[in-house]
Amino acid sequence: MTIGPDAPAQEAARLMYDRRVKRLPVVNGTGHLIGIVSRVDVLAVFSRPDREIRTEITGDLLLERFLVDPAALEVAVRDGIVTIAGEPETDEVGREIVAAIRHVEGVVAVRDRLRYSDKLLPTTAPV
Repeated sequence: MTIGPDAPAQEAARLMYDRRVKRLPVVNGTGHLIGIVSRVDVLAVFSRPDREIRTEITGDLLLERFLVDPAALEVAVRDGIVTIAGEPETDEVGREIVAAIRHVEGVVAVRDRLRYSDKLLPTTAPV
């Protein structure tokens, strides 16, 4: 698992979070190692306070863009990692909200704890 030198810090942070690694090799177009990015390096870029990130998500995103009462969903932010829980109006709206949160400046990762109706449907295997 590597990353290119032109990749945004947010991409590196997500990859490191998803894969649970503390260091990420940076390689050029020919695959040669040109550096290593650590968690500390990546997190230093995201100096935006968690409170500010949460305010943007609940106000600008949920209330203004999606017309969702911010009290209807639980939004927590810690070290740039957003956890959102609750039951969205529809599955589609829930997935769109999570996708939009990923693009908020300072968000390193999103933990999607929303309850989707399609997760509740029983699955059946063909006979």
